Amino acid sequence: MNAIALLAATTGKDAVSTWLRTDLVVIIMSISGGHVLMRLVAFIADQQIIQVKSRNKLDSSDLSALTTGAHRAAVLGALRWGINFCVIAVVVASVLLRLSLPSSALVFMGSIAGAGLGFGAQQMVGDVIAGLYIIAERQFGVGDVVRLGPLLSVGWVEGRVEEVTLRVTKVRTFDGDLVSIANGVLRHNVNMSRDWSRVLVVVPLPRGSDIESAILRIDAVCAQLGTDAKIGPLLIEVPSVMGVDDLGAENVQVRVAGSSLPVQQWKVERELRRRIAIELRDIYVEFKVNEVGEGI
Repeated sequence: MNAIALLAATTGKDAVSTWLRTDLVVIIMSISGGHVLMRLVAFIADQQIIQVKSRNKLDSSDLSALTTGAHRAAVLGALRWGINFCVIAVVVASVLLRLSLPSSALVFMGSIAGAGLGFGAQQMVGDVIAGLYIIAERQFGVGDVVRLGPLLSVGWVEGRVEEVTLRVTKVRTFDGDLVSIANGVLRHNVNMSRDWSRVLVVVPLPRGSDIESAILRIDAVCAQLGTDAKIGPLLIEVPSVMGVDDLGAENVQVRVAGSSLPVQQWKVERELRRRIAIELRDIYVEFKVNEVGEGI
């Protein structure tokens, strides 16, 4: 009996030693290799996205290049997510095989994993399918200014897209917040970075002022804006007065409209408002003086 027990103990020690020298080393190498591969994929994808963003800045006037670059960055984010998911699945399968678990234990673990995936991965599968549609249909890409929602907790989210994967979309709002949104809940989206943007400025004029003269002066300001070295290249259609938009009790609203490159309309509108305010300053001052005189 002592000999048999000694033989069993020796055999067990040899098996453990063999497992430590072979299978454990393979498990450690698999996990380390998977981690290194995921980091390498992330590094390559980040470098490619940086190149796309740099190219977009250089080709800011080429609308087709901007759209293609945004879509390429979105595809890179989705590929990185997909490759990382495959690497994790392969590493987990390799580790389970090297553990030499009995078939009954594998079946039990598989049943638990299947049940967990069945309940917990429903939303994830929906997010991935929605992400595929977003990328395939080129709804938006990295760098686009979008309005997404409506979300139950925060409503509409507006900002610039920083990352698109198969599962989530990350948007940097104009307040600086980074919002991660599951693709499955994006029922509607508004892309403000495609083709062109509308420049729209409403100018209030005192009802007693010379409206026709003010309209001519506003048109002159718009023409000067079209020849400006900084603002002119941002314009696709030089703004002009479309007509009187509203008749109020005290003011008359004049609508000025044009078109610009995508996402440049706010910069053009701010400059246009500034120039119109300077040009029509005398009208507002005169009207204010007349109000004071009537009050006295």
